[in-house]
Amino acid sequence: MMPFEPSDIALFLVSFAACLYCALLSRRLKALQNTRNGLGASIRAMSESVAAVSSARHETQAQAGELMTRLSAVMKEAEATGKKLTELKDALEIKDRETSRRIQSTDAEIRRTMREALAQSSERIDEISRLTRKLETLASRASAQFDSTDYLFDDEDTVTTRKVYEHHGHKK
Repeated sequence: MMPFEPSDIALFLVSFAACLYCALLSRRLKALQNTRNGLGASIRAMSESVAAVSSARHETQAQAGELMTRLSAVMKEAEATGKKLTELKDALEIKDRETSRRIQSTDAEIRRTMREALAQSSERIDEISRLTRKLETLASRASAQFDSTDYLFDDEDTVTTRKVYEHHGHKK
């Protein structure tokens, strides 16, 4: 048998320690590669998360693009409506000024017409009053001058007078 030398024993011990260390590293590497709870599982979970985030980002971008398109259309419509409202407001202001002028003009014309009508009616009332006084004066003079006994009609004149009255729609 060959005698063992201390360097052989040391070499054997170092080789044995290296084997143990390699076995330990192999187990750790297998644990890291395990897809259930190792680094592989973490990498797979991270890959799935990255894919989900990427998918969500694409969906969000698509929705944002769609919303931007709709918002752009609504903004254009709002601008057009704003322009129409401005035009309508301007037209209403013009119509308001025009109507105010017409009302003022019509009011002035009505006032002038009413003044003229009042002046004419006042003149007519004065004329009617003057004529009424004249008639009253003439009637009182006539009644003072004539006595009813001075005019006696005979029967023939009475019949003629009655026919004239009846002919004109009066009854005696």
